[in-house]
Amino acid sequence: MELDELLEFLEIEEPIEFEYFENFADMIECDDDISEDTMFQLFSQTDNAVVADIISHYFDDMLDAIPDDCTDMYVLVENIKRCLIGLIKAGEDESAMVHFSEELTKFKKWYCFESAVECENLDNGEKKVLPLRDALTLARLEKMENEDYKYDFTDCLDYELEDYIMGFADLADGEEEEASEDLLDNGYVYDDET
Repeated sequence: MELDELLEFLEIEEPIEFEYFENFADMIECDDDISEDTMFQLFSQTDNAVVADIISHYFDDMLDAIPDDCTDMYVLVENIKRCLIGLIKAGEDESAMVHFSEELTKFKKWYCFESAVECENLDNGEKKVLPLRDALTLARLEKMENEDYKYDFTDCLDYELEDYIMGFADLADGEEEEASEDLLDNGYVYDDET
């Protein structure tokens, strides 16, 4: 899929308009192949802070759908999230944007096509193998339709996550943000008069 086709699919005219959760979800979950080059062209022209926020929300939604007893899968998805956010935040550097485009393309292929989750219906014993995208959709529907499934994510856990370097400023921002949230969560009130 070329950039103009992707923009048309997302119903936006320019890459800078890529600013909503739905834009990211539609792009990641579509069945069409999107090349690294198209990803690079798109994300080289977006607001990196907005995209980082969208990625965070998208992955949080994924993490909520993973069953509680599947901690290895939860940790893997959390690490992919951190990697992508770190790379997009470093996106002013062209090599980081190239790496982000490669990682996002790899994630999309794995998430939609290459991953395999065995889903067993505990009511009738029926088993099916679905890509992670579809298995997590089933997990969300399961809660609404009162069906019970058991999920085996074992074949998904071989996802190779590339090493990347996160700047000290990013680490400090993350720790400062976490500390601020912890204080506010524990009942401390922000006093801006001091």
